[in-house]
Amino acid sequence: MKPIRSNELLYLEKVINDKFRAKSKDVETEISQQAQKLADKAEKHFAKELKVEAKLKAVSEAYKKYATFTETKERMERELLASVNHKCEEVAEHLKKYNDPRDWDLSFDGHEVREENPADYFERKMREACYIEAKAKARSDHKFFHVLEAKQEYAKNILYSGADIHNVNIELKRAFQEADIGFQLPNSLMQITA
Repeated sequence: MKPIRSNELLYLEKVINDKFRAKSKDVETEISQQAQKLADKAEKHFAKELKVEAKLKAVSEAYKKYATFTETKERMERELLASVNHKCEEVAEHLKKYNDPRDWDLSFDGHEVREENPADYFERKMREACYIEAKAKARSDHKFFHVLEAKQEYAKNILYSGADIHNVNIELKRAFQEADIGFQLPNSLMQITA
């Protein structure tokens, strides 16, 4: 009797493994097909067999309630957001009408509903407008503001009058004194040169 050599042993072992693996795959395929047929027949009654039908029905009903609530919530959120945006536009349009006549130079389009209460935004803008008007009123009521503007115009008229430098310096010094503004000129510029 002749023993199996190692290379023959390895070859035959590989052949055995390959053949059995291929046959096992065929058998597994047949088993999967049969299992699918059995599952298709049994799945209609499987929940009843496991006594879980009522719980599945409860899950389904709970989900329907959740889905209805979510749809309603989203629809309501969209409607409420649209309402807020519409009312914001009304306020913005209303305030824009005062922008030019009252010299505010403000924009009322920066409200963001999701960031903050838009009423806070409009109240800030109205505080700005109120300050602008208050400053204009304070400026018009200030006794020296308009005098100062007039004196500045007077000083520029002196400067561009075309008079000689000596007379310009004397008149400018007088204009600055009347406006209560310090204006230092060297005495040599104030003396008459012949």
